[in-house]
Amino acid sequence: MADGNDLVEVAFVGDEPQALMIQGLLKEQGIPSLKQQVAPSGRMLGYGLLNPAGGSQRVMVNAGQAEQARALLAETLVEDENVVPEPVNAEYLAAAEGRKVRNYGVIGAYARAFFWSFLGLALMVGIFFLQRVV
Repeated sequence: MADGNDLVEVAFVGDEPQALMIQGLLKEQGIPSLKQQVAPSGRMLGYGLLNPAGGSQRVMVNAGQAEQARALLAETLVEDENVVPEPVNAEYLAAAEGRKVRNYGVIGAYARAFFWSFLGLALMVGIFFLQRVV
């Protein structure tokens, strides 16, 4: 059974500065909060040297104050109204090209990389031997 002291996530952001701004906003309204870094096994990978901004963070508050915190964040945080949502890529490409979208998968991607690497190496070896003959 959950009581008012359990922690509840009210925001999930991509880096530490955003989490600190949300914590400051909540603190101004008298809502104590806690930020927690999400490990690489979490929702987003961003960790250590790969992400100098500290990686993904979640902001948590007491369960009793979660609704108040969410309402405050909803009225304060503004989404950019000029952003047009991106159409689903597969449907967009299929309609634009008039042909079926290719799906190589992981094995196909490695096969393509190997093929082009092998072709480039063979070309360089061929040029090397042609220069040696001349």
